[in-house]
Amino acid sequence: MVRRTMVGWVCAVLGACGTDNFGDTPAPGGSVGAPDVGLPPVVGREAGGPPPIVVQDAGGGASGGDASGGGGGGGGGGGGRAPFCAPGRDEACNDLDDNCDGFVDEGCVCMGPEKSCYPGHPADLEGPGTQCRAGRQACDFETYGPCEGFVLPSAEVCDGLDNDCNGRIDDIGQCDNTPPEAICPPDQAGPPLASYPLRGGYRDADGDPMAQATWRVVEQPGGSTALPMPANALESQVFVDLQGTFVFELEVRDADGGVGRCQTRVQATGSDALRIEMVWNAGAQNDASDVDMHLRRPGGEWFDGGDTGSDCYFSNCRQCTAGTSEEACREELARINADPAASPTPVLTWFPPADDDDPRLDLDDVEGLGPENINIRRPRDGSYRLGVHYWDEDGFGASTVTVRVFCGGALAREFEPVVLMPDFAGGGSSSTEFWEVADIAWANGTCQVNELGVRGCRQICTRGEFDAAPECPRGQQRGEACR
Repeated sequence: MVRRTMVGWVCAVLGACGTDNFGDTPAPGGSVGAPDVGLPPVVGREAGGPPPIVVQDAGGGASGGDASGGGGGGGGGGGGRAPFCAPGRDEACNDLDDNCDGFVDEGCVCMGPEKSCYPGHPADLEGPGTQCRAGRQACDFETYGPCEGFVLPSAEVCDGLDNDCNGRIDDIGQCDNTPPEAICPPDQAGPPLASYPLRGGYRDADGDPMAQATWRVVEQPGGSTALPMPANALESQVFVDLQGTFVFELEVRDADGGVGRCQTRVQATGSDALRIEMVWNAGAQNDASDVDMHLRRPGGEWFDGGDTGSDCYFSNCRQCTAGTSEEACREELARINADPAASPTPVLTWFPPADDDDPRLDLDDVEGLGPENINIRRPRDGSYRLGVHYWDEDGFGASTVTVRVFCGGALAREFEPVVLMPDFAGGGSSSTEFWEVADIAWANGTCQVNELGVRGCRQICTRGEFDAAPECPRGQQRGEACR
């Protein structure tokens, strides 16, 4: 996804253009690193490493393939496979190219910020050692954009992978190089907004030296921007930015072209009883937009700032001090979360003295994508209202926002991507849009999330309208009038 133009968002959002949808090289034979952990293969977003052999072309179609009908978006049943697509068939919104046009789930309404996709035969992804990979497609306004990062079948070579994705590795004969072994660290678990080491290893039975090591993300919560850094070394680390499951893959290559892979997982779970996360414009490039999360205490008012104000947002609730860069704030949060004895101190006092029943805003992302999150370690009983304010589009245009609410460490509700329109005056002017998301009723250690409006008709108004009323007077979702 790239920066949206004025024409683009008018077409997509208002339905006016034909749619109504919205070095570590060991000595020869040596080994380096951690114990091996075998995990089932997981396919997903590419996050570095060598370029894929067959990828999406600029027009969204695909090139490549083999006689099995697994590539190029074709639906043929070659190699004994049943056809998976047919020209003229309707898209079934199933992560596949149902009508053989090289596109996946075009026109399908977004159910989350991102999802898996694959334009080839689904059987390509199933065999051991398959080179084929699913890609990811992000929500662009209210429907999914192009599938990106996938890998389709290519000609078989002697490298220890199933390049043509037919279920057989190196099935061309005369392959005399034993592929190397990638060694992954054990699975890890801990809090989000923390750094995790990725200490890999390399072993080669032939004694071939390592030529390359690459870490990539193969699974992550939708909207995450977590990446192993550095990506091209045996030892790396990653800042986990959201709650959920992350799967990382280490790929090593020897000097003769052999490839070995392994995977390791990080399970990130927050310890706060109430945790709310927000991401926006998943997968977008050149996004510097600023979207803000708000949480209002029972009986409070929006934009009520100050040390005891009833609205927790960037002006009064940030864990990091004003002026701290996002990078420095992430480092500070990672240090706190790495210490089991440490506990973030709430900045805003709702119920004196400041303690575990008061909120904190860990990250205030002002340069696009997110995440932002608000937490309360142990909320008092009452009804808290959740809001999202499009503070400044900063040249990007309309933004597509997703919100997740976690109660007691478990996902209680994910709100579908909602489009907020830009106000070119920016800076929180009176005409900037505000989405009243939900009321979170907390009682006796449990929560109930009560949505405001319904899918396709959310409670959206402008900041200026709060001068006349404590709530949005009515809601309207772009592309579909509220009924």
